[in-house]
Order: sequence, then C-alpha cells, then structure tokens
Amino acid sequence: MTSIIQNSELQKHKKLYHKTIKIFGPPGTGKTWTLIERVVKKYIKRGIDPEKIAFISFTNKAVNTAVKRALDAFPHISDKQFSRFRTLHSYCRRYFEEEIFDTKACMIDYALQNSFVKRSDSRLSEDNFTYKDWSLGVYDKARNMMQDPIYIYKQESNRQDSLDVFLRKIDTYEHYKRAGGEVSFIDFTDMIERAIDSIDFPQLEVLILDEAQDFTPLQWSVIYKMVDNVKRIYLAGDDDQAIYQWNGADSKYFTHYFPGRKVVLKKTRRYGKAIHEFTQVMRQGILDSIDKTFSPQDKESAVKRYLNFKEIPFSLEGTWFLLGRVHNTVNELKSLAKDAGIYFSDNEGNKSFDDKQWQAIKAWTAISNGKKIGKKDAEVMFKYIRELKDSDFRTPKFWKGVPDFQEYNFNDLREWCGLDMPDEMQAKQWWWILKRNFSPRQAIYFLRLLKRYGTKTLDEVPRVVIDTIHSVKGDEANHVVLYSKANWPSSYRHKNKQEKSHEKKVWYTGGTRAKDTLHILSTDYKYHYPIGEDYLIYMKKHDNKNRRKID
Repeated sequence: MTSIIQNSELQKHKKLYHKTIKIFGPPGTGKTWTLIERVVKKYIKRGIDPEKIAFISFTNKAVNTAVKRALDAFPHISDKQFSRFRTLHSYCRRYFEEEIFDTKACMIDYALQNSFVKRSDSRLSEDNFTYKDWSLGVYDKARNMMQDPIYIYKQESNRQDSLDVFLRKIDTYEHYKRAGGEVSFIDFTDMIERAIDSIDFPQLEVLILDEAQDFTPLQWSVIYKMVDNVKRIYLAGDDDQAIYQWNGADSKYFTHYFPGRKVVLKKTRRYGKAIHEFTQVMRQGILDSIDKTFSPQDKESAVKRYLNFKEIPFSLEGTWFLLGRVHNTVNELKSLAKDAGIYFSDNEGNKSFDDKQWQAIKAWTAISNGKKIGKKDAEVMFKYIRELKDSDFRTPKFWKGVPDFQEYNFNDLREWCGLDMPDEMQAKQWWWILKRNFSPRQAIYFLRLLKRYGTKTLDEVPRVVIDTIHSVKGDEANHVVLYSKANWPSSYRHKNKQEKSHEKKVWYTGGTRAKDTLHILSTDYKYHYPIGEDYLIYMKKHDNKNRRKID
C-alpha cells in the first residue's frame, strides 16, 4: 500500500512539474507585467475565455493592478470577464456566498474578533486585550501554519499573555463563533479551512499565482486542491521579499515544495547601479535564497546616508517613501516630518492634517485677503472659532437655511454673525484662526507647511508617504528613506541566523522600492542597522570614489 501511495504522489509531482512554470522576479523586474503581457495575453489571443483564467494574488492592491493592466491590454473585454482575478480569500468566498448570506452567517476580521471575545468573557477585561490582540494573532498564525497553537505559542519570544490566558481567549473566541449568539461567524482563516474540504473548484485553463512567497501552508493546501483541475500553472514571486512569516507564510512552498520549471527575470526596470550594489549587500545573509542574478538599469542612481533628518533633500523632484521597520519608528518619522514642515500621507492616503482644518485655514486666508467664501467654507471655518462655541453658527442646522450659492466677505460675516471681533481678527491676520483654535504644535505645523509649500500644493496628493516597509511592498518611489536605529530594542547583532535572515529580507524589500536615490537615516555611523557588519565590509571594499557616492 505504501509503495502505491508513494508512486501516486510521484506521478502527481511529475505532472505538476511539466505543467508549472515558476517565475522568480527580483525587485522591479516586472513580474506583474510579465504575467499580464506574456501569459494572459498569450492565452486570450489563442481564444481562451478570460473566465477560464484565474489570477490569484496576496493583496487586493496587487489584484486591482492586474485587473487594470488586463483591461488596458484588452479594452473590448469587460471587467466581469476577469471575475477570477481575486485574492485567495475572495476566490474562496465566492463559493461560500450563498451559505454566508442565506444562513445569517457573517464575516469577521481582527477588529471584531477582540470585541466579540471581550464581550463574551468578562474575565478578559482584566487582561491586556487590544485591537489585533496578540493571543488571537498567534492563534491565527498557528492555524495558517497548520500547527498546534500551544506549540506556536511556545515558539514566540515576546509572549504578552500567560498560557492560561492565551487558551482562554481562544476558547472564548471559538465558542462565540460557533454558539455564542443567533448569528454564526466565519473569519478569514475559517474560510480557507472550509474551502479545503467543501469546494469543488472549477476546470481552468490557466492558474496564475502572484506573490507566491507570501502564502501560508494552509493557503497552499487550497492551491494544491485547485491545481488538480488546471491545465497550466504559473507561480510568480521573490523569496528574498518573503516578509510575512509573522503571519505563518512559508516561502519554501514556492521555492522548493511545489515542482516546476524555473525562470528568472534578468533585469530590473527600477534602479541603477549604485542602488543595485547596495541592496545586494543588504541581501547578503539571507538563508536558502534562490540564485537570482539580475542586472540594474543603465541610469543614474545614488545611495546616501544621514545622521540628521533635516539633511535629507526633500527638494528633489518626484515621489518619496519614508519607511520604518515597525509602527513606533514610523511615528517618529511622522514627528520629524512635522517638525520640518513636510506634507505627507500614509500608504492608505490619510494626510498629515485633517482636511476640515485645512479648509478652515484656506477660508480664513481668503477672507483675510478680501476675497469671498461660499457657504460650505464658512460653515467649516466657524466650527474652529472658539468665540462661537455656544452659537448656532457652529451647528449644521443653522446652515441648512442658507443658500448654497451665497458668498460672504470678511465684513459680511462680521456683521451677520454679530461676533465681537478681537483686534487681531479685525486686523485680518490670517493666522489668527491657527493661533487661537489649534494646538500649538498643530498650528506651528501649518505655519511651516504654508511657508514651505504655499496653499496650492496642499490641495494636491502628497508626494511623500510615511509608513512601514510592509505597507509599500510591491510599490515604488523615486526616493526612499530607510529609518534605521542603532539602538534597536531587539538588537540585530543579538538575533539568531533565522531572525537575521528575516530582518535582511525586510530591509532589502524596503531598499529596493527606490528608483533614483536611496537614503539611509541612521542614528549611529558605527553600526548601521539593518546593514550591520555587512555595511562596514562594503565600505572597506570600495575605493574613495565609490565611498563618496555612499556618503
């Protein structure tokens, strides 16, 4: 019996090998472009129905990019025909929709998980139970790794709960999902688990799996089931950018376990020689890395280092990423940017100031200069004038009776409101609203913004994005700043080989987002985390000319 099973598995392995191509795409080499232009196009031109092509990626953003490129390539094809361009969770959910909505079942995510558990067990109110609770995160990781939760709990070095509390939270969470109310709940991991046993996946001509290094063992179990009904398989990814192991991802399924012929994309379209050389140094020390020799673009690029944030040349044209390893360093970057008067957003598009605040300031600036403002601007402006704290002018109810086309100048509003204007206000000093109605730090930030940019630029999308390295994976910017700290809480030099390898991947991913310049903002010359000792070795090997490029 054993030999029969082994022979069966061998035959399946050979079959998969012959119908699978694994595309290794280093940063900027055009994985998505290759998948759309070389793969999807090829099969559609052969007459294959687009609905017989599945494109599965790790994030919604990657899927949306792929759909957009496919629609651009085939304008005569509707987006509905690319209905199998989805994340794996969305792909599985498609087959559960009837069950989810007809049986009053409901999808839940981390934000709701914690609320449910805390509400269901009053004993947990004394525990450290926060958004994206640590215990539930570890539990989800264990499920994705298809491991015993207790085993994964013991592997975690930064335990935030005792084992008793850990198990109690899990028990409470599962009880609530299955029997805790009139509505049953299904989380994203449930959906994948149920897909393995419940879904009969359709026959497909082509299956494309993008960012294959980021999938978990549980998700690969679904993929193994899907491929039985697929004629041709394309896996694309980069194992050196496998930075989601904290969520249970295992890049070895892509690199070693899943059979297939290997193709390496040989040239990055993103950056030139200086950035390429430096990021290859960052890549050194990554364990079990697949050989992916590739060349840079024939263009100018530079790597620079700074000890002071104010030295960074934000006057350079183009887009910027300011990247931290974790959220606390991102918050430090945001604070430094505000002190320097930098206009920025996070990767979700949330600006560095409230749009209503900016609308109020613009309105006040306009009337201070003798211009008129409309009803909506006046309404927002009056909400920030403290002297009108108890006035009807601060309420939406009052403004409902005002025509939308009505416009007012400074004197109109003064007379109409009946406000006893202070001398400063009568003098029409536009910063009056800032000084009196915003926190000192926020007011100073606005003054610096206006001095640096004027008013026009602040109405545009910020060209500076400040966020974590993980958040911008797959994106690029003209200029990238990596904020590295020598006094890192869990020091790089104290990590084991596996941990160091993972850190290298994270910082390599961040550094390779740069198109024109890569900036290293470090707190210490002697120890440039994340480069560590490799940085110093790199410096010693290069002559003064190359060294000046780095400096």
